Amino acid sequence: MRWFVVCTLAVCFTATLQAHHPDRESKPVHQRIDLIGPIGTGMKMSHRRKYNRPSNIGGKIAYYIAPSSQEAMAWHDAAHRNAYKNDRPRIEMHYFYPKPWEALRIGPRLSESPAPQYDYGQVLGEAPTLPAESQPAAFDGQLIQ
Repeated sequence: MRWFVVCTLAVCFTATLQAHHPDRESKPVHQRIDLIGPIGTGMKMSHRRKYNRPSNIGGKIAYYIAPSSQEAMAWHDAAHRNAYKNDRPRIEMHYFYPKPWEALRIGPRLSESPAPQYDYGQVLGEAPTLPAESQPAAFDGQLIQ
């Protein structure tokens, strides 16, 4: 089994070891001719790209399958704008209102009560203590039932 693996690897690597760049100095190198050109250049523009909205039938099907999908919501908006009647041209929607991060007040929340002041002590190693009003009540040993 070991000899089979060694022989297989030797055969595989000898073919790749002999591979080299074309010898441009002694042999002429001809560029390959592309007989089949790019396929997508002669195709007509899609409905989505041309009109900036989904097709009427495709959007309607998408609306019945998944109403919250992007295709269905775009169809719904276009249908309410009567974009599918009388071959209307491309419609670009522009929104002239501030962005949410521009309209909202950005900053830290205002605190309703002042933050407690902690006494960290002067000596290193001493545990910080809470103010007296925020100390938990002492446990007297009785359980509340």
